[in-house]
Amino acid sequence: METRFVTIVFSLVYMRHSASAAPNATNFESSALPSDPRLNPSVGNGYLATTVYSDTVYVSGVYNGRGTQTPSHRARIPSTAAIVLRSNLSSNATKETFSLNVEQGVFYHRLIVDNFTLEEKIYAHLVHRHLLVTEIAVKNNMRDPVNLFLTNVFGPPSADIGFQIQDLPRSSPNDPKINAMSGYIKITEEPDSKREGVAVVWGDIPPHVVIQPYSDTQTLYYITAIATTLDGNDFENIAHEAYTAGIEKPEELFGSHVSAWKELWDRGRIELEGNLTLAQAISGSLYYILSSLRPSWVFGLSPGGLATDGYDGHVFWDQETWMFPPLVLLHQNLARTCLAYRFERLQAAKDKAKKYGFKGAMFPWESALTGSEVCPGEIYSDYEQHIVGDIAFAVKQLWSASGDQQWLKSQAFPVIQATAEFWANRTVYNDSKNGYVIYNVMPPDEDAEVVNNSVYTNMIAKMNLEFAYEVLPNASDSWKTIAEHMYVPFDATNNYHPEYDGYRGNEVKQADVILLGFPLMVNMSLDVRRSDLSFYEPRTNPRGPAMTKSMFAIGWLDVGDYARAETSFDESYVNAKEPFMVWTEGADGGGAVNFITGAGGFLQSLLFGYGGLRLHGNHQLHFNPMLPPGATQMKFIGVDYHGNSINFVIGESQSQILVTSRQSSAPVLQAVIVRTEQERRLDIGYRLEISNELLIIEPIQANLNV
Repeated sequence: METRFVTIVFSLVYMRHSASAAPNATNFESSALPSDPRLNPSVGNGYLATTVYSDTVYVSGVYNGRGTQTPSHRARIPSTAAIVLRSNLSSNATKETFSLNVEQGVFYHRLIVDNFTLEEKIYAHLVHRHLLVTEIAVKNNMRDPVNLFLTNVFGPPSADIGFQIQDLPRSSPNDPKINAMSGYIKITEEPDSKREGVAVVWGDIPPHVVIQPYSDTQTLYYITAIATTLDGNDFENIAHEAYTAGIEKPEELFGSHVSAWKELWDRGRIELEGNLTLAQAISGSLYYILSSLRPSWVFGLSPGGLATDGYDGHVFWDQETWMFPPLVLLHQNLARTCLAYRFERLQAAKDKAKKYGFKGAMFPWESALTGSEVCPGEIYSDYEQHIVGDIAFAVKQLWSASGDQQWLKSQAFPVIQATAEFWANRTVYNDSKNGYVIYNVMPPDEDAEVVNNSVYTNMIAKMNLEFAYEVLPNASDSWKTIAEHMYVPFDATNNYHPEYDGYRGNEVKQADVILLGFPLMVNMSLDVRRSDLSFYEPRTNPRGPAMTKSMFAIGWLDVGDYARAETSFDESYVNAKEPFMVWTEGADGGGAVNFITGAGGFLQSLLFGYGGLRLHGNHQLHFNPMLPPGATQMKFIGVDYHGNSINFVIGESQSQILVTSRQSSAPVLQAVIVRTEQERRLDIGYRLEISNELLIIEPIQANLNV
């Protein structure tokens, strides 16, 4: 009899679907794993994550390496949850599937051979953050026993953590063996940084299990518990207690995990009908972002997500500019967590500014645990300063969406103050330009290297100063003066914005000037906006990172060129690779994987592009929708606005708006149909049906002053 070797991986199933759900918008199914293991899906809970079947687990916030020198990178934890199965069964499998259903946060592998069935699932428990769980359910209705051989893909020892492996004592000889290892990172981020520790506890994985004939379904549970000194100095006990709690009633873990994911999706999601590939790209994109972030676990979002070491696991402008905006509307608590990461590291940004001879705060281009600069390339860490304004702009977005004055004053004011002080100190007045200029910066188009008067940098600095002057009670009048007289490059002859002084039409790496139109929403004519889009689209590197096409799609929609918008939009999610919608940085599969920066840009093209949602000032949400290509309906469930939760249902010509809940202190909203100036009060449960045209949602008689 031929021996069959079965590699097990796992799938995520949505709450309202059974475990055997067919492929749909939230259940991605395949008869085989990708040939490139980087494209295997990941499971994560914002604290820990792993790419299925890989030999590595990462914990958010745990890095190894000295700043820019080693350099700093995510610390690798060898996996104790990547189990490979072999059996003595025939290779004539009736059915074998690998599936990821993103509503449940579980990856499944299912195998049916004659009268033998096997289902393995793996998940990072959303409630019990320290746990990675593997379940293997088997039923043998054959007349002979089935032999399963189990091997864990532990991989090589960690080069980042000095683990010492030990066997924990058993309460009795019949108890299953429990393994443990713990150790500390080898190189701290700064010379005086705390040496972070990691502890792992896991159940023994037997090499051989016999499944008796005609037996009832039996489930094998293999649990890994991981804790770090970021949890507390007693991290070893935390890991052991988490493991003990999980293994006491392992049959209850799956249900509580699935329920938690359902609650998370119910708080905010996007649904689409009529285009399955697009619908899967949407749910997959949001899943990979959500599984990389956790409320109150304040360690930021990295371009490669939590399950990879892409970009060393560092936090860039990608967090605020690309992944953050969808969270502002759909998961505002997680958006607050992103900004809390910056707020808690403000002193490090002030220290960097002082080091460079500036006042205020100069946030690092790459940030890890401490908030110090960890970018290994000095040209980026020295000159890519627009990140200072990007962070302030994100604060403004959250303020616009929430109207939360207490948060603004108690948490955001220090960052707004420090970033404004930086730009006020960074600018100089130039008589020939008749305005304030910023020399020696790197724009978002990093291929341009160091330039003078990057149009994006100057504009984000201008908006930073304007916002600070608007909301801070102690704002300097000089900030207003600098903002009003900020030099912004513009070519009146050709009616477009040059990328920087002396720009000669060079190829552009990624979205840069077009970001003035969105997300910055700079006041300009449609002709100028169209000129910027027309000029830069053919000059943008087609092999550049994924998020750029999404911004072109939004831009073309804004100027009414729907054909070009559709082309850009269709190209915006080719980087989400089937079958599991794992994002690659380049369309050809190159670059960082799983590139959630691209996922964030793509989600923006739906919410702010086709969905027509726009935040204006601190008291207006505009809604001007149309359906994406091939869609028959699109829903935004749980949009967070000024303490109200709103559902938007977009059809071909009509849309519906429904406020489903409201926080106790939140204002009642009203909708104003711009064309007719009609007002509709949006009480909870009232369903407003309107044609697809511009509508403004705003609070009624709310105290909007800071």
